[in-house]
Amino acid sequence: MSAKKQILLVDDDRSLSPLVKEYLEAKDFICHLHHNAYDAMDDFKKSSFSLCILDIRMPMKNGFQIAEEITALMPDTPFLFLTGQTEKEDRIKGLEAGADDYITKPFSMQELYLRIKAILKRTENYQNIKKGITQYDIGKYKFNADTREIASTLIPVKLSAIESKLLKLFCEAEDGIVYRDAALKQIWEDENSFRERSLNVYVSKLRQYMKDDPNIEILNIHGTGYKLVVR
Repeated sequence: MSAKKQILLVDDDRSLSPLVKEYLEAKDFICHLHHNAYDAMDDFKKSSFSLCILDIRMPMKNGFQIAEEITALMPDTPFLFLTGQTEKEDRIKGLEAGADDYITKPFSMQELYLRIKAILKRTENYQNIKKGITQYDIGKYKFNADTREIASTLIPVKLSAIESKLLKLFCEAEDGIVYRDAALKQIWEDENSFRERSLNVYVSKLRQYMKDDPNIEILNIHGTGYKLVVR
């Protein structure tokens, strides 16, 4: 039996959102409901979600801002925006922000469910394709994520499991940027200060492994994370 998929629902509409949560749970999802961005992001950092449903018009932080924070932490997390009937600009902005879909209020629960199913199917297909990619070219180096080996000659260097996970994150990251919080969550599933110090050590080790290629750098991005640059 497959595990139930978890959905993060962020909506300050206290009359509609509990009904949405109840409906989704009746459809065999686990739904975490929050009415503000701060509680939602605290939960997101602690849990693993298959999809986020974000209302756009909310106080303090709107849905676009929440989506930006989610994408920084877990770039592959799909999200769906809830928009007002007449807010065409919001729908366009949402799609430009990378939303997988949007639905206008008021909406049919069945339509919401069908859109969720479609998004999850696309995401699963994408993840299956992504999992099939295990070999990467980094400058003059070849990195095999399956065997955890990196080589520029015939003699490969064996990476530890954490080193390999981290290097794979760099290879798959958009523009080579790995956000510190995202790395901590994906590698260790927590964000404590001890892990953050460990992350710095592992980044230094990756630099050492690739030091013979002057065209490769792993740069520190102050307050954000790291960027792999291959010139």
